[in-house]
Amino acid sequence: MQYVPGNRRFWIRSLMSLAVLALAGTVKVEAAEGKVSDSCVATCRECAELCKNCAVCCKEDKPTCSQTCDTCRHLCSACANLCESGSPLAYDVCVQCEKMCTACAEMCEKSDKDCCKSCAETCRKCAAECKKARS
Repeated sequence: MQYVPGNRRFWIRSLMSLAVLALAGTVKVEAAEGKVSDSCVATCRECAELCKNCAVCCKEDKPTCSQTCDTCRHLCSACANLCESGSPLAYDVCVQCEKMCTACAEMCEKSDKDCCKSCAETCRKCAAECKKARS
């Protein structure tokens, strides 16, 4: 998403991403020393979309899965945005995105629901891409 003055959606997403990072304890005064490419951006965006769908799908009968997928969605969005913009925090967020995607995949793999199966598969792919983007 590109910044446009007065774009409320941009600011809401930015604030939500920062809140997720603050709660996860990943915001640091100094960025980690490491380079990250933007090769994971498309996969992170795809993962965020499937996690969003899974969070909605599981909201009523699997609230823990829904919360995990929702958190993963926000972290994947933040990772994609920071990697794409070349932010100095991209490396740190990419590390956390890999961890969150792995945890989300593990949770979704326990379910028989189609939305969870798709989510788990994409989360595994996203975790691998985030790892690759940092090497």
